[in-house]
Amino acid sequence: MAGKVLPVKPGRRRGSHLLILAGGLTLLVLSPLPVHAHARLVRSSPASRAQVEEPPERIELWFSELLENGFNSVEVVRTGELTVPHRMNLAQGASTVDPDDRTHLVVPVPRLASGSYAVEWRVLSRDGHSATGRFTFKIRAPE
Repeated sequence: MAGKVLPVKPGRRRGSHLLILAGGLTLLVLSPLPVHAHARLVRSSPASRAQVEEPPERIELWFSELLENGFNSVEVVRTGELTVPHRMNLAQGASTVDPDDRTHLVVPVPRLASGSYAVEWRVLSRDGHSATGRFTFKIRAPE
């Protein structure tokens, strides 16, 4: 059996298997690998650009990734104070991650007057990436 040459089937070349293998390996190497994305805000309460009649008792944020507790911040400011160097953060205390849903971040706020507010957040996801963002909402004056 040693040294016996197997016949090649018509229409096939011996190199075609190597070419297919090389092509497959090239695609594998060049294809994008999955990467850990930064936490992305999925939803909030109040919602971004919402106009609410009742002031919220807390600001709630839900993210696309699990969060680490103690490394997150949420500021609530009047939109007119966004460019002021020493603006007043209306959030009461530190933001906390919900132990039953580690994508959920909560910060209490006092009873807010009617007007426009901005919520600025910075979070640290469990994969070590930080992310920031901002959204606004408005509390309408009672009619």
